[in-house]
Amino acid sequence: MKKIISIMMVLALLLMPVLSLAEAAEELAAYESYTHTNDQFTILYPNNWFLLNAENITTVLESVDDTQDEQLSQLIATYSPQIQQLDMVMFLSETGLTNINIVCQEVGVALTGDMLMTMAPTLVAQLSSTMEGIEFTDEGSLLEINGVESLIVEYTNELAGEQMQGAQVYVPGSSSLCIFTLTCLNADEFTATSEAFGIMLNTLEVK
Repeated sequence: MKKIISIMMVLALLLMPVLSLAEAAEELAAYESYTHTNDQFTILYPNNWFLLNAENITTVLESVDDTQDEQLSQLIATYSPQIQQLDMVMFLSETGLTNINIVCQEVGVALTGDMLMTMAPTLVAQLSSTMEGIEFTDEGSLLEINGVESLIVEYTNELAGEQMQGAQVYVPGSSSLCIFTLTCLNADEFTATSEAFGIMLNTLEVK
C-alpha cells in the first residue's frame, strides 16, 4: 500500500512568515509573481512551471505541438475547455505530473471559517460525485492562509489505473471564494513538489 502523506503536515513544516509579494520575490529568486487578469488573486509560482490561462492557452498549445511533446500537448488540450470556460488558471510542474489550478467564484460575502466548515459536507459530496475511486484522508479542516481562515479537503482518487493524491483549499476573499486544487500523480510526486505547493499556497492573496 502506498504511503499517503498528510498535506496538512507538509504545510506545517513549510509554513512561511507572512510576506508581501515584493518581499517574497526577493527571497525566492526561483519564483515569479502572477496576478490574475481580473485582479482576483496574486500568487508566487516556480518559474520553470507552465502557466496556463484563458489568455495564453491557444498559444501554449501550439507551442507544445511544435515540440512534439504528445503527452503534455494532450494534457493541456484536456484542460483547455475548463481554463477558457471557468477562467481557470493552471500551474503545471516541469514534469507534468503535478498541476495546481485556481478558480475564483463571486459569493457576495466574506466567508468565515465557521461558514466554510458548514459547507464542508456538501463540498465533499460534490467531489465524491465527480471523482472515481475517491477516498478522503481529511473531510474538512481549517488552516490559515495569509491571515485568512481557509478550508482544506484531502483525498486520493484513481485515474486511468493510477492512484492520484489531491487536495482542495477554499480561500475566501472580501466577497469571493478561490478554490485552489492540487493534483499529483502519486505520493512520491507530491513529496518532490511539496515545497513549491507550500510556497504557492502560503503566498496566495485573494482580493
